[in-house]
Amino acid sequence: MKNSQFWHWRGAGSFHGRPEELSTRRRWTALGMTTTGVLDDEALELALKDASVKGKLSLAYLDLTEITPEQATRIRAGAPNITELDLRSNNLTGLPDELGDLRALRVVKLDYNKLEHLPALLTKLPLLTNLQMGGNLLSTVDASVAELRALTDLDLSGNRLITVDPAIARCEKLVYLNLENNMLAALPPEIGSMQNLRVLDLSNCQLATLPDTVSGLTSLTRLEVNNNMLKTLPPSMGRLENLKDLDCRYNLLQEPEKSKAEGPVRGYLEYLKEEEERIIQEEIERLKPVATEAGSYLEYRMKLEDQGPLLRSRHSTTCGANHMYVFGGLLSHEGCKTNELYVTNLDRMVWMKKSPGGERPVERDGHCAVFDSNRKKLLVFGGRDADKKRLNDLFQYDPEKDRWTRLSPDGEQPAPRESASMVQLDEDTLVLFGGKGAGARFNDLWFLDLKRMEWTQAATKGDAPSPRQDAAICACDGKIYLHAGQDNFVRNDLYELDVSNREEMHWTLVNSVGRPPPPCHSHLLHSIDGKLYVAGGFDELGGQIIKFYSLDLDPSAKPAEEEEDEGSEGEAEAEEEEPAAAAPEPTADDEPVEVKPKWGELDSEIEFNQNRSVGFSTDDQIVMLQVGSKAMGIEASALPEHAFWDVLKLANVLDLQELEVDSEDDRPVNQKKIRVEHTTVSAGKDLPSAVRQGFVSVSGAEAGMLEHVRDFHAQYVEYYPDRFHLLLDPPNECGVRKFVCTTVRPSKLFYAELYDLEPCARFIADYLEYEPLENPIMPPESIPSPYTVLGTWKAGDSFDLSMALCSLLIGVGYDAYVCMGYAPKQITENDQTRDTCPVLEREAAAAAAEDTSKAPPKKKAAASKYKIKEPVDLTCKLDGMLLDEGAGKMAPPEPDESEAPESASPERPNLASNDDKYYGKRVHAWVLVRAGSRGMTETVFIEPTTARKYPVDASPYFGLEYLWNHRNFWVNIQPGTIRQVPALRNLDTILKDTTKWEPVRTGVEEIEIPIVEEDAEGEAATGEATAEDAGTAEVEAPTDPGQDATVDDTAKAEKSEVNVDEEGDVDESSEMDGEPTLEMPRSWVPKMAIAQEDFDTTCPRGHKTTRYHRCIHELFAVFGVCSRWDGLVEKLCTFSDDACKNKYEERETFRRRKDKLCERIVKHSDDTKIERFEHGSAYGIKEIREIPDVERETHFYISARSADQLETRYEVFGKRLTETFSGRDDHMVYRSIVYDPEGTARAIEEARAKAEADAAAAAASGPTRRRPKKVKFEEPPPVITKMTQKFKLPVDSAVPTHKCVSKRVFDIANESIRVDYHYGPGFITTTQKWFYKDGTSSITLVDPKDPKPNEIEIQEEFHALCVTEKSISSEIRDVEREIKDIVLNRAKEEMGIDLLNPYFDIVRIKTAEESDDEEEVVTEVGFDYLEPYMPPVIPGHDLTASEAVEAKEGCLTALKERLIDRANIIKGRLDREDAALMKRRNAFERDRDVMTPAEEEEFNRACEESTFKINILNQRLERHEEISKRRFLELDAKLRADPRLAAML
Repeated sequence: MKNSQFWHWRGAGSFHGRPEELSTRRRWTALGMTTTGVLDDEALELALKDASVKGKLSLAYLDLTEITPEQATRIRAGAPNITELDLRSNNLTGLPDELGDLRALRVVKLDYNKLEHLPALLTKLPLLTNLQMGGNLLSTVDASVAELRALTDLDLSGNRLITVDPAIARCEKLVYLNLENNMLAALPPEIGSMQNLRVLDLSNCQLATLPDTVSGLTSLTRLEVNNNMLKTLPPSMGRLENLKDLDCRYNLLQEPEKSKAEGPVRGYLEYLKEEEERIIQEEIERLKPVATEAGSYLEYRMKLEDQGPLLRSRHSTTCGANHMYVFGGLLSHEGCKTNELYVTNLDRMVWMKKSPGGERPVERDGHCAVFDSNRKKLLVFGGRDADKKRLNDLFQYDPEKDRWTRLSPDGEQPAPRESASMVQLDEDTLVLFGGKGAGARFNDLWFLDLKRMEWTQAATKGDAPSPRQDAAICACDGKIYLHAGQDNFVRNDLYELDVSNREEMHWTLVNSVGRPPPPCHSHLLHSIDGKLYVAGGFDELGGQIIKFYSLDLDPSAKPAEEEEDEGSEGEAEAEEEEPAAAAPEPTADDEPVEVKPKWGELDSEIEFNQNRSVGFSTDDQIVMLQVGSKAMGIEASALPEHAFWDVLKLANVLDLQELEVDSEDDRPVNQKKIRVEHTTVSAGKDLPSAVRQGFVSVSGAEAGMLEHVRDFHAQYVEYYPDRFHLLLDPPNECGVRKFVCTTVRPSKLFYAELYDLEPCARFIADYLEYEPLENPIMPPESIPSPYTVLGTWKAGDSFDLSMALCSLLIGVGYDAYVCMGYAPKQITENDQTRDTCPVLEREAAAAAAEDTSKAPPKKKAAASKYKIKEPVDLTCKLDGMLLDEGAGKMAPPEPDESEAPESASPERPNLASNDDKYYGKRVHAWVLVRAGSRGMTETVFIEPTTARKYPVDASPYFGLEYLWNHRNFWVNIQPGTIRQVPALRNLDTILKDTTKWEPVRTGVEEIEIPIVEEDAEGEAATGEATAEDAGTAEVEAPTDPGQDATVDDTAKAEKSEVNVDEEGDVDESSEMDGEPTLEMPRSWVPKMAIAQEDFDTTCPRGHKTTRYHRCIHELFAVFGVCSRWDGLVEKLCTFSDDACKNKYEERETFRRRKDKLCERIVKHSDDTKIERFEHGSAYGIKEIREIPDVERETHFYISARSADQLETRYEVFGKRLTETFSGRDDHMVYRSIVYDPEGTARAIEEARAKAEADAAAAAASGPTRRRPKKVKFEEPPPVITKMTQKFKLPVDSAVPTHKCVSKRVFDIANESIRVDYHYGPGFITTTQKWFYKDGTSSITLVDPKDPKPNEIEIQEEFHALCVTEKSISSEIRDVEREIKDIVLNRAKEEMGIDLLNPYFDIVRIKTAEESDDEEEVVTEVGFDYLEPYMPPVIPGHDLTASEAVEAKEGCLTALKERLIDRANIIKGRLDREDAALMKRRNAFERDRDVMTPAEEEEFNRACEESTFKINILNQRLERHEEISKRRFLELDAKLRADPRLAAML
């Protein structure tokens, strides 16, 4: 028996079947019933008995050669209702017909037998659904298979099939068909009608083609055709929408189909679908578009299927799945919005206008669109409809179904907006940024989860981009890049956001080098292999940008060979030319040098085309639509209503070459030169007509002065041939030469902030953008007027800034002069990286002064009675002067670098650098303010670019050539001061000394500078000079008794009578040494004026960044359209290294915040964040000091916490909570809570587990949800272990001191309560009481006279303490909820920042909103104004004179009554506002003593608003009166001219 078992196992060959079938085979073998290949009765009986129980008869793996009819009869009798018959792995060549009586059979397994045809008995089984006949000898599938109507699974693999009868298609219920490993060469076309077939296996056959009808297998999900001889698959297979698994390897497919077939199934099906469309179009179209090469581009003539997209703007152009989609926009020729959708295949270039089904989006423009490459859908968001309503809806277009679907995502929805930016971050996430809403722009960031279809607003940190619209956005390597866009200005900045960790996302401003794109908007940003590409869009002036740019995010990744080649080629040029930017010097610690991303300009190879739309395809091609083409000879349509994008240009972005920029081209363009050229060419047409004449012409007095200064200059050149030529008559901005002194215009502006020296200098330094000289060693070619520099350009070089500053200082009474001389490179280029920030200097000085005031006064040392005399100087001063003069004449005018001192000046060693080839030669201008005016006790230099003040003998300047103001021009002739490297010292500023200063105009007395009085009201109202500004200026005498005795002699000069004429010029009515040589002409410059909005801007375009030593200081506009969206007005960032990489502290100052935030400080050493608030903040918060995940300390305004008098709250997260109070009625001053972190963690885990279990149970019991949801649960409160209260001693309390409670401790963990009392007078201990939850207590009385409480009193007190414990615990839970509310409220306030606008800013904002939301003009329908008052007349008869007069009077009376009624309405509103304001002021006077600061602030704000409304109503009333008079007269004139009232005349 054992030998029999072993022989059978080894001789059976390979085993086919499941593991449970293997056990069946072992059982049969053990019984010894398979050795002969004949089924005996005993084995059959055993099998039938088993089948009667399981309903399955298994006779597999028995090597049976036949089943006799008798055995079949026994099977029918013993198991008539079996559903499965298993005869696998036998040697059967046929089956008896008697088995056909088993009508309940559903599964028949005949694998691995020797059947040569389908057994006929199978057609008698009406319920047969599963037939397995793999591994047999079938050569054909005959027509009998069609009778198997119920068949769902058919396995005929491993046979010898050559053909399949078409009748198999009549098996309509067939789901699974396996024909693999046969000899099939073809399939019947009828197979395509099997619509329920899901799995088709045709692998390992000899198929050369598949029928095209295979596309009819609409339910097919899996197709196996590997290892055949297929050269291609039918393109019609692209319509198999449900196909998920396709294996076509090991065939004869050719490229590109082979690569696509081996890729994602969906992509290959798309390819097949496009191929099918292409084939169909080739059959219809005679010619395929032929490409025309145009450089790197291929140009195609677009064909039309119906009509092409008419030209439009503010539409969306989206590329995806080898298609381009154009949706919506504003039609150019009709001016109306549309919701049309046009599609073109980028392989066929045919415009197709779609008419999709479903709910279509309304007509719109300004929307954003993204193609979901994962789901092959087009998504459209927002925009603005035809009614000018902004939208926040989301639509999806399915190209396969040609259908629109309106999506309804869950979660909080983004606000309605237009011109937003959207990009696909990953397969399941879209990102939405910014846009423009109702009256405001956004800079919020939203994520759309495409899987759960849910919006989520992202909480970001860092330096976020300003609210903007039409920005370009792209996603690359887990980061989002945002470029340019439009806020109040058109920007060109680049921001980066790392979204790899959604919990910590920080915005970062990318600092780059190279040639960046110009400020632009409505453009595209695309990323390829670590590079960003910018294309398309519009510039600041609305012009189309035709240049392309690239940004290398990691320039250090350039190949080393390329770097060597570039280095060898540029060595020779580097020796001759000055580099555009100095290479960074290695640090002392050999730290790696930071390599910044570098911009480069690409050769776009395109010309201007008025109608061009740009896009990027998914295969990194740039796609451009345009009208007409020179290369193709196509001209644009003359009729705009017929014009459409008829040319498509394609180019691979990587094929565009980067332009090589010369060092000269790479240098910044001199903007002043461009502005001067523009003004000169336009002959000052941009200037106001009232002042233009003075700019473009020369008066007689000016001509005489110019002739005089030219003579003076000729003599100067003769005497000093080696010195600089004098800047006496430079041309102005219109190219007209003017005497430089007449360009100085003393002016006193309307703003009191500019009446002092330091604020005025700071204003010039911040308000004007500094531009270095085009040639650093030569003065500028022109000197524009301060009127233009301040009012229009708002930028200039050092000469322009000095002229403006000097004019303002003279206008308010300072003795100021413009100086021209030499300065180090750091000064001329405004490089302050070696200087300490002035803010830090002031703070250090204030701290030092505070320390000095706190220090005890030092005793003065007793004066010495004896003193050593200084040696007498016996040198002759005259000889010294002569020697100095001779040395000055013999000295070379420009010392060479080699002759410069070896070391720099000890005062400023950092400014002297022999590495500068222009060292000591750089020209610069600054301002000199002499002592004696406006209380000035010291003569100082003012640097206009930084507003720093230097003593004359401690300045950084190298020398002074000459100086001037509105009165005269002086040439410095003091030896040793003209060019004194490394520092200017011993300069005498007594200008009347002609041995040291040579004046152009002689005989002019030094007079006290008056304050120019301006017409403040006229300045504020118009900002222009008025003719009524006349009068006499008061002269301020320098009679300050505290003046130093070393003040210049000019401070002691006698006062002269000085008048100010109508133009604000100083009239010199006295003289010193006789008559002056020539009368000074009046300044040709108009009185300077700065509009309120420009003054509020504070700095150029509302933002200025200055880099100091280990510090970066930023200023922002406080008010106006240039102010920041978040109220930030100042930012100071300090660093711990010279390279300014490692931040030490960030300090931000805010104003006008609705949340009352005024300051934020972040200390990066320990991540401490401090936020300070003004009165009126939410929850009365004064300051929040927090270390993330460690601790938080919050200070409150006690006046705002009247309910609990809370002063401070200190939290150690998860461990402790401490609060202090002040002024409470219960005298509590301290409260402390101790938590159990481990117990809290356990409670949270239990709550989470319970929530997950409940969610799982709900999901199992309820219907299946379409969108999976996150499991949400409410965290339990933290576990408290101890609570402590402290109380202060009540004042004037009737209770003895030692009986007043000092502290209560509720030890919840140890179930005890402890009460301590205050120290009584004369006692050294205190009374203590201990209570335990088990009922015991311990009481220690300090006063022996006090009676000991009995048991009842103790229990009562214990019960009261237990009630108090519950009350305190409830209060703590309220405190915890308030803490959460504060955190959520702060997050909400930061995500949606609102600003409070002052009353003088409301008009500007309202005007901007009205211009933004301007309603469409509605044409009024004309009406007959006389008809209601005409008497009834007979047709054909005219009015009589009396009737005409009566009709006229009635018409005029009606108009008069309407105008009076309107005036009464305005007057009534005005009276109500006046009464309300008066009532509010009376209430304030009554309650002033008891009002809180917040209430006072609210009163002031309400008064400002009321005053504003009253002023507006007064203006309306006045305007209404003027309009009423005009309308009355106009109507009277119309009536007199009306022919119907001719009888009246």
